[in-house]
Amino acid sequence: MSGKDFVVVGGNKIHIQEDGVLSIFDVNSIREIEGIDKLVHLRALHIWSYGLKSMDGLGNLTELRDLRICGSEELTKIEGLENLTKLEYLDLGGNRIERIGGLETLKNLKTLFFKNPESDDCGNPIHKIEGLEHLTNLELLDFFECDLTKIEGLENLHNLKLLNLGMNRITEIEGLGSLVNLEKLYLHCNEITKIEGLENLRSLRELCLESNKMCVIEGLDNLVTLEDLNIADNPIKGAGEYYISRDVVKLYLKNLNNLKKLNNKPYPESEWY
Repeated sequence: MSGKDFVVVGGNKIHIQEDGVLSIFDVNSIREIEGIDKLVHLRALHIWSYGLKSMDGLGNLTELRDLRICGSEELTKIEGLENLTKLEYLDLGGNRIERIGGLETLKNLKTLFFKNPESDDCGNPIHKIEGLEHLTNLELLDFFECDLTKIEGLENLHNLKLLNLGMNRITEIEGLGSLVNLEKLYLHCNEITKIEGLENLRSLRELCLESNKMCVIEGLDNLVTLEDLNIADNPIKGAGEYYISRDVVKLYLKNLNNLKKLNNKPYPESEWY
């Protein structure tokens, strides 16, 4: 494709970039995807529209590797993606999707966002992790600022390296035992009361548990590869009003020989964390 190629969407002429990327930014707040079904060689499609109601209309775009459909208050359902089997990157942040489905054929998917933290889009009101069992090539999965209460449905995601479950309503760390290649885990801003269920995560390098309800530092002994740990803003016993001393915390982290950062401060150089 050349930079001279274009499509007309919502009465507006939109040029396709030379690298095969088409970006549609709230063109008259489009409500449906149309006019692009002949772009069979398109490799990336980015749509931001407040009023989009459906994902239908993408079935012919079988060469897509990168799809971003974000920011719609009207979009409540994942649909019409079955033919996009070459898709590797999918961002659905900022929509109103309540249930995960229709992703079964996307077995080449490596990155899946339901809330992209690098954008201003909010998360989706998703209550349950489901429908991901066939996505065994996933490496990054982001549920930041959704509405989850439980960690589940991740058993088959053995290649996952980054999992973001921050800003939900999760109360218990569970369902992570099979994620042996996980390197980064974000569970900040939840309602977790106990550090547990992390025993098998022997590849973990970064763990964020900031702003939860944990009173005891525990359950970390097997995380020998851990380099960055954040447990700030928890009611830890033995901590001061605002900080916890190095002498107190070292008692619980004695097996973490690779730890370099604690609560965003150098470890063990700092006296307070």
